[in-house]
Amino acid sequence: MNDMMEVMMTFEVYFFYVVISIMPIFALLSIINRYKIKSVKVSLPHGLLWGYPLLPTIYGIVQLCCIGIAYMIGDEGPISKFSFYFMASVFWFVGSLASEQKLVLDKGILLSVNYPYKKSILHWHQINDYFLKQKKYYIEYHFFYDKSFEVSASKQPGKHKVVIRVQESQKEKFAEIVKNKLDPKFEIDPVKVFRGEYKP
Repeated sequence: MNDMMEVMMTFEVYFFYVVISIMPIFALLSIINRYKIKSVKVSLPHGLLWGYPLLPTIYGIVQLCCIGIAYMIGDEGPISKFSFYFMASVFWFVGSLASEQKLVLDKGILLSVNYPYKKSILHWHQINDYFLKQKKYYIEYHFFYDKSFEVSASKQPGKHKVVIRVQESQKEKFAEIVKNKLDPKFEIDPVKVFRGEYKP
């Protein structure tokens, strides 16, 4: 039993130092990568909590609760430890907010700033079809693309489809861009149909 407790304490110490070391680096790299991208038409926050990252938020709330409990008990040791964990959750939140954004560019949609640019951008000309699905707090755009193209970030397993969540506040601006970039591509020219040049 004592050996198990020692192992758990050692693991907790290593976990503490790993978390408080990695999260600031993750946040810094994500912010740098985000602001390397120029000429962004729309930034779409893509977290599960109304566009904001869900897991870092939950983690931060848990740490605040732990700080509150330790304060009421009067134990100062856990307060400082949980405060560091809370700061790590703030860095995690900031890094996730930057890295989870979907950036709408003139060339297409950048799915992740932390992936290589060529493997993360879904070009407008790659999209074969799309449809919308209205959710309670946002709209889902389902974009289907040609299997000859591979998009690493946010790819649905086994499907050549990318799902983009657009918050209500940005739906009109994003819809206008999609209309200009994609709808002319899918319009049927009656002249081509008459000449037999149209191939569905």
